[in-house]
Amino acid sequence: MAELSASDEVLLAAANLAKADPKREFTEWELTIEAWKLNKNRWGMRGFEEGHPDHKRVMNEIMGKGSIVSQGWLARTRPNHYALTPAGLARASVLTAPYDTRQRSIHIYDEISPFAFHRVFDSHLTDRSEPATWLGAAAFLGLTKNDPEVLEGQLSAIRRAISDALSFMSENASETLRRGDAGRMISKERVERLAGFLDLLSNRFSGQLDAIRRKGKHNRP
Repeated sequence: MAELSASDEVLLAAANLAKADPKREFTEWELTIEAWKLNKNRWGMRGFEEGHPDHKRVMNEIMGKGSIVSQGWLARTRPNHYALTPAGLARASVLTAPYDTRQRSIHIYDEISPFAFHRVFDSHLTDRSEPATWLGAAAFLGLTKNDPEVLEGQLSAIRRAISDALSFMSENASETLRRGDAGRMISKERVERLAGFLDLLSNRFSGQLDAIRRKGKHNRP
């Protein structure tokens, strides 16, 4: 696994524990042990690589700057417990089985479907004036508080889901995305319109978005 980045190895360790189930929780210590098993040279305690994992080193990839949590691939479910997100499963499937088209389609579908079928986006598809208020935009972005970190995380998650879906359909010369043999079909056109919708929100509610971002800057020490 020398060709993989440190964060990719921790993500694969999480995928091994999740067993393709985004609801399956695991502890940070279980994740440390699993990462260590994958690559003892990288995740072992210095000088004792074969016998002891380096928990702090693994946690840095989980919670540090540019971590798999900040990337939206892993979610903290409760103290010391984590679960893979649909985006994390999609990313792991690319790393482990790039030619397993059916499994990748399921993970990518789960990654984008909450946004592609969101009620606010559905309303916009029938009425371009929607959302007319910030309340609707905030609902689509999953903002219950004006938290700049949540805002940027959600925007990144939506952009990544759009990119993953379009890339997958392009790779497979397909105009649609399905969750295996079940679920509503997501068309390429719908994904492209979702990308346009995100741009529309950024322009229509630029004042509110800028205010939230400024709040984050003011709160920095």
